[in-house]
Amino acid sequence: MNRIQTKALVEGAVFAGVTALLGILYYYMQYLGILAMLWPVPVIIVGYRNGLKASILSALSAGLIVSLLTHPFVGLGLLMGFGLPGVVMGYMINKRMNPYIVVFLCGVLLSFTMVGEFLLSLKASGIDAFKFLANLDTTFKQQLEVTMNIYRQFGMAEKDLKYMSDYFSQSIGMMKMIFPSALVISGIIFSFIDYKLTRLILKRIGHSIPDIEEFSKWRLEKRTSVILLGLAVLAGAASYLKIPLMTAVALNVSTVLLLIFSVIGVSVIVHYSRVYGERQGIPKALRTTIVAIIVLTFMQFIAFIGILDLVLNFRKLESKDPGGVR
Repeated sequence: MNRIQTKALVEGAVFAGVTALLGILYYYMQYLGILAMLWPVPVIIVGYRNGLKASILSALSAGLIVSLLTHPFVGLGLLMGFGLPGVVMGYMINKRMNPYIVVFLCGVLLSFTMVGEFLLSLKASGIDAFKFLANLDTTFKQQLEVTMNIYRQFGMAEKDLKYMSDYFSQSIGMMKMIFPSALVISGIIFSFIDYKLTRLILKRIGHSIPDIEEFSKWRLEKRTSVILLGLAVLAGAASYLKIPLMTAVALNVSTVLLLIFSVIGVSVIVHYSRVYGERQGIPKALRTTIVAIIVLTFMQFIAFIGILDLVLNFRKLESKDPGGVR
């Protein structure tokens, strides 16, 4: 028992050092912001191999080291923003939970904790977070005015300039409204990358954890499909009827659903490109190129393809294969 505890402490210390190094590099090389996304991985590995207590200790140690060598708020921000999701994901993987649930729940958690990390990073830089957020509108307007002046110098008509100004203003307003859904989407993407990278590292050292189904077989259960399609109808109705206080909610729901339907649509295209490509002996690289061209050319129809597959089940995956996004 003592040997096992000692091994867990040693591994936790080693991975805490790796995690701290990533945090220090992130602080001194801000252009390598992707390092923050990788911060949970060592913590996840410790949690899977040695349990919840070891992962918490590893995350706290890494946060303390970063705080001592950089700025207290930087270490606290990384601990809150990425250490906590790492601890949770390590625990869930250790308990052999469904990988799709792990990625989704940890992604939602990441979307909240990243906000805390961002606010603490502003504090570490000596920036008042509330003033920063309050001045965003002013900054956007100033940037828009600079852009309009540049086009004006090139002789663009005032009518066209007004159209562009209105378009950009509406786009900025739209971006602010869909910020919550964009945050959730980015959190889930980060969670997915962390899970896949963790699985790859664990596989290298002799551990096996459940994998996400290959992309061409991604689908949704019938119950989930019905729920999402119902949400799409409700969101569309709320937007059309302009129900008070529901417009922003409907817009965010529609943004998430559009992404889900689009991903399923691309999965359908990849599935059929593989089926017919293998039948015709088309090389994988050429199939990938063809899929990319189709997706980029008919991007506006991809979500519709995903909806049709949810309704009609083109690929008949339920009868042939138990896999999918469940």
